[in-house]
Amino acid sequence: MRAAGAVETRILRLYCRFIGIGYLTYLGIEAHHILADTVVVAPWWTPLAVAAIFLPGIAVGAATFGWWPVSARTTATVAALSFLLPTLTWLLAWNGRTPPITYLWIVAIPGLAGLCAAAFWPARAALGYTTVLVTLTQLLNHISGAATAHLIPDLITNISYCLLLTGAGCIAVRTGRVLDRTRSREGAQAAAEAARTAKLTERRLFLDLIHTWVMATLLAAARGTLSAGELRRHAEITLAKLARLDQLPPSTEPVPLPEVAGRIAAAVREVDAGTPIQVAVDPGVAQHPALVAEVFAAAAAEAVRNSYRHAGSGTVTLEVNADRIQVRVSDQGPGFDRGAVEAERLGLRAIEERVGQLPGGSVSITTGEGRGTTVTLQWRAPQTEADDIRTLLGMRQPVAWFAVGGFLLGMGLQAATARVGITTWWPVGVALLVLTAAAAALLIVPGDPMPVTAALAVTAAGPIAMALVCAVLPVPVSSGTQLWPLFLATTVYAFLCVRGRIGFGWAGSALIATVAITWAVQTGQGLGFGIGITAIDLAPMTMATAIALTVRPAARDIYRVRAAALRRAATAAHLEAATVERSTQLTTLNPELFALLEQIRTQGRLAEAEAATAGLFEAHLRSIARAPGLAQPLIGRAAWQARRRGIEVRLFDDGDGRAEDLDDTQRARFAAWVATELDTCATASVVTVRINPPRRPALATLVAREAKVTRRRSYEPES
Repeated sequence: MRAAGAVETRILRLYCRFIGIGYLTYLGIEAHHILADTVVVAPWWTPLAVAAIFLPGIAVGAATFGWWPVSARTTATVAALSFLLPTLTWLLAWNGRTPPITYLWIVAIPGLAGLCAAAFWPARAALGYTTVLVTLTQLLNHISGAATAHLIPDLITNISYCLLLTGAGCIAVRTGRVLDRTRSREGAQAAAEAARTAKLTERRLFLDLIHTWVMATLLAAARGTLSAGELRRHAEITLAKLARLDQLPPSTEPVPLPEVAGRIAAAVREVDAGTPIQVAVDPGVAQHPALVAEVFAAAAAEAVRNSYRHAGSGTVTLEVNADRIQVRVSDQGPGFDRGAVEAERLGLRAIEERVGQLPGGSVSITTGEGRGTTVTLQWRAPQTEADDIRTLLGMRQPVAWFAVGGFLLGMGLQAATARVGITTWWPVGVALLVLTAAAAALLIVPGDPMPVTAALAVTAAGPIAMALVCAVLPVPVSSGTQLWPLFLATTVYAFLCVRGRIGFGWAGSALIATVAITWAVQTGQGLGFGIGITAIDLAPMTMATAIALTVRPAARDIYRVRAAALRRAATAAHLEAATVERSTQLTTLNPELFALLEQIRTQGRLAEAEAATAGLFEAHLRSIARAPGLAQPLIGRAAWQARRRGIEVRLFDDGDGRAEDLDDTQRARFAAWVATELDTCATASVVTVRINPPRRPALATLVAREAKVTRRRSYEPES
């Protein structure tokens, strides 16, 4: 026999206790009805029926405690099957008299036996068994003469209602089983996705650093566009940033709002200490992901560098609050025609790609020739809906809509067929529409607990529908079916309790009872009649309250613990992958590059030959930055050596992350192929290596143009 996991065991324990509470509640509510029906059956049947139905059902709840000697599985199976005994023997005990109430008491509770079956039986068996029990009890109800409505609407309504409960039970148990089964698998998937994201993130942040600081410093040194003092400062900042990458591990800890603003402002001042910055930070303890702070700091620095380079100065406004970060960099420079910007210009592309790839990130650039430029970076915290009780009970699944639709169809048929004495029909139709909308809202409206506004609307639906129907009912009613709003509204209020609005659910139940009792008194039927037709509603409301007070907190705790486990797995994988990727990227930098930066830092200038080397390094790094899929140490070293031999190397990545889908072995083979091809190229040739778009079979293409020969090679990864 399969052993239940931790989550499934906990759900089963709470679920069985809920069943026990349901049996106790219905025993108390139906006691007067049980006594009333003794006049239509033999004396032996009622004690047999009560013992066979209620004692095993109550024992299901008791079996979840350690002192109970029988397992919950056995007890629940006995409780489910024992319902058949009084059902199959009722005709033998019936004396032919008509029951004094409009339904047999046994008709009210076959759903409880279905809930027992749902705890441990396969879902199809539990649902099929529930259907059989409801069908049998409804047939007895009509054979006895207690029922005054049509059989088919009664069958559809009651089968759908009980399947709704049994199906929710099956899904709750199955959800616990699935959560147990998928925890390890989802942990591995979360770790793999986190590792992949970490690699891409570190690579992009590294490329930002290379572009914004290393390349800019080398280019300024090669062209002499900065003073010696500024050049030394830039080189010192660049070397410090590279050293931090080498010494400090990546961080996944969230960052407080003031620190987010501080990091962005510091990055701006590193580029241009004189740039005016207007900062607005909300007080409080909110935090944002470290990645968002890093990306915005790099993007803001690049935007300010562009303003400094092309306009001479700019202004920065920075706003950080609990759900948004916004950075606006404006200048009064010459502006530019965006359509005329060359694809090789990495600044704007880097800003748009890095911020745009953040969930919730966006970039807006407003410019034009002679109009200045404004770059707006914005990030909004993504809104995620946590798992709640609706997921646990399957209220988001298509089967829930099927069950609710069947139940509402049955209620509609009951309303349509119970027409004796009703002359005005539009209030009945409006009442059905109002309660149908309330039922749909329980499935559709997001949020846990259900938002107050929606809960108020659902609460108001019951008394409105009841008042509309009571206004046209005959006195006395021709059948209990004409009071269908009581049953439908109570079902809605029960699920409103499950959605976390217990007070609203009971308020609605009280209001609809008030309307029904008032109608009974005003029409001369008496207070007792009004109380009698509404008292049965206490049972499902009590059971729903038990769910809300026990299963809801357990569901939150289950999802919280599970989410925490997934976060731990993802965080560990992220840190490991980010550390490895950071170390790998640092190895792509030639030691000669560090020597050049150190010389710039100490001397503030470069000799002519060294300036040429700096320009060559800048072109090399620009080519690597333009092709992130080729940013591998082996390829970088081969490309650099080729450039030193006088070869013009052009690297492009049109693969939209295609290279990231390679595993480590495939990636190593691909890098070796590119490096080998570059090593065999002749001096003074022009070599283009391009990662192809995903639609092409070849991963990459290399074209080498020598004196009079063009050599073309393609690389297809091994499967």
